[in-house]
Amino acid sequence: MSFTELPPGAVRLRGPLGRALGRVIGNRLKKIDYRQLVDPFRFRNETDLRWRCEFWGKVVRSTVYAWRATRDAELAELLEDTVADLLSTQSADGVISSYPEALRAKGWDVWGRKYLLAGLNAYLREYKKDPQIIGAAERMLDALLRDTRGGEFQDYGEHFGLAGSSILRHLVDFAEISGRERYLDAAKKLAARGCCHLHDIFHAARQMVPPMAISNGKAYEMTSCFQGAYALGRLLSDAGLLDAAGCYRRLLCEREIAVTGAGGMKDRHGEFWYDGRMNQHRSDMGSMGETCVTVTWLSFCRDMLAGEGKSVIADAMERAFYNAMLGAVSPDGSTFTHANPFLNGGWKKPAKDQMADFPGHDCCLAQGPFGLALAPCVAVMRTSRGYAVNLYEDLSSDGILEITGGYPSSGRVKITVRKAGEYELLLRIPGDFGCRVDGRPVPRGDYLSLLRRWRAGDTVEMAFDLAERREYSRDGGFFAALAGPLVLCRCARPPKNPLFRGNERFDYASAGSRFEENDSFTVWEKSPENGSSKGKMR
Repeated sequence: MSFTELPPGAVRLRGPLGRALGRVIGNRLKKIDYRQLVDPFRFRNETDLRWRCEFWGKVVRSTVYAWRATRDAELAELLEDTVADLLSTQSADGVISSYPEALRAKGWDVWGRKYLLAGLNAYLREYKKDPQIIGAAERMLDALLRDTRGGEFQDYGEHFGLAGSSILRHLVDFAEISGRERYLDAAKKLAARGCCHLHDIFHAARQMVPPMAISNGKAYEMTSCFQGAYALGRLLSDAGLLDAAGCYRRLLCEREIAVTGAGGMKDRHGEFWYDGRMNQHRSDMGSMGETCVTVTWLSFCRDMLAGEGKSVIADAMERAFYNAMLGAVSPDGSTFTHANPFLNGGWKKPAKDQMADFPGHDCCLAQGPFGLALAPCVAVMRTSRGYAVNLYEDLSSDGILEITGGYPSSGRVKITVRKAGEYELLLRIPGDFGCRVDGRPVPRGDYLSLLRRWRAGDTVEMAFDLAERREYSRDGGFFAALAGPLVLCRCARPPKNPLFRGNERFDYASAGSRFEENDSFTVWEKSPENGSSKGKMR
């Protein structure tokens, strides 16, 4: 089973994810100095081998997807202006780079040029397929291939080639956009090299090597490579690449993704795989849950949900959206956390400028809006026989259906059909908590098929079980409380407007929303002596 996304603007979220995205658009994306983002490419003066070069692509991709969700005219104008500004920096040899010629393809240059391609791909695929922009992107990518010895990306950039190799997904995308076989050939070559100069990461995943032991464990670069493998595998019907991506997703769920849906540990930014699922109740493992890791995990899941139509993938996305992503954004939408707080007693810290001479930018601040804007892409999707509903917050979907009820604060959901005709509605039934449809209990962990002749105004009523439940750490010594998809916390200071108020607990997204050290909270609590007999974490 596979799903297809509806067109831009077809799904309008009106619940907590939609409201958060609206605030991010107004207080972050519309206030960015987009000319400043282009300046490094204009002046080519990034001589310290750093990554100012990544921000244009990350921010533009976020802005494209925010436009996709809202079709906001002001965002459209910003996009057109900044793409024209960027392309004005292209030299006669096709190069667009923030690095001077002598340093080209060193440091983070390939990484930054990869993000230029990511931003342009998003613009061309989701906003406007402009032949002139495609031509400029071809010249840019051809120059990058020349600068990397014909596309030996695994030998360039940081983290044993993972950074350079993370272009794989974008090579596949641009091959489809441009119709040029040479870019698909470059993608095949990179996948055959295994995206790393230490070992073949795809072979490692098929052997079920723990993610922390693949390459150097750098989480979001590695996940980008597997996302590329999945895209190429789908395009070529390559069973080996598809199996590698599937194994990797399962490994992350089993070993790395925290109860909040976030991922990353080990260093002070929380950027590495480090058996995070087993260690998430500790505070001596570096920092936790880089937002860039979570966003890339969501993007990878989005592709796999479209390709496989598995409810368990949508379950993981829902957990990440309503906890890690909503918990990472400030109440006014102006900033995000970089690392998420420790779950055994931490507080939310706003992202800081990563370079003093390039104010206003942090990698997670640039990526965070993209993560939120993925929710409308997957909330309602087209199937071969109708539509699949993956998220249940209040929304309207392009004359197809409306959802009301206030989920996930409330367990009562009403789906009102707006499109008459005979077709199938697939309703995701979460695997972690119970649900009744039109008063009848239904099995967990799959899609419920409703195939009938619908009349405009027909309704389906769902009742989700939001009773508090516990998930235990792997050793049974700690537990986390949840209600529906929401992780619950004990808070030093009660949130002002919580999504959910439980038994002396509040939801993780609302906790610590003052972004102050005295606004701390705790997810993991020690189990009673017999806690280990009550179940282990899934």
